[in-house]
Amino acid sequence: MNSMLSFLAGLLLILKFPSDIPYASIQRSMEMNDAKTLVHLGKDKLSLNVQGKESVYPLAQAEMILQGFFTKYPKGSFVFKFKGKETGEDNYTVGTYTSKGENFRSTFHFRTGKLESLSITNE
Repeated sequence: MNSMLSFLAGLLLILKFPSDIPYASIQRSMEMNDAKTLVHLGKDKLSLNVQGKESVYPLAQAEMILQGFFTKYPKGSFVFKFKGKETGEDNYTVGTYTSKGENFRSTFHFRTGKLESLSITNE
């Protein structure tokens, strides 16, 4: 009986905190300018700040805005500067996207395993 309760408690904890940050997917998407994959790491809406233009957008609109940024600054490189906790309810990761000789600080905020906000600003 105790082992069954322990198993159920462990299962609930795993289901409650499925927030591993997909580092490889983020890096690949940034370097390939894949706005669709990035925004679909989120839920229904995404808080997006691209060079000072900040708002909460539905995923389709967030994808268009992010794709506009990638059109202006195509095929850059991306390096993580800070990787947050491997698991947990509230995680951040920060990297630098470099294109056309400019560096952009890219901050990804995950809550309960889903991308909640993305900020891309000049460094």
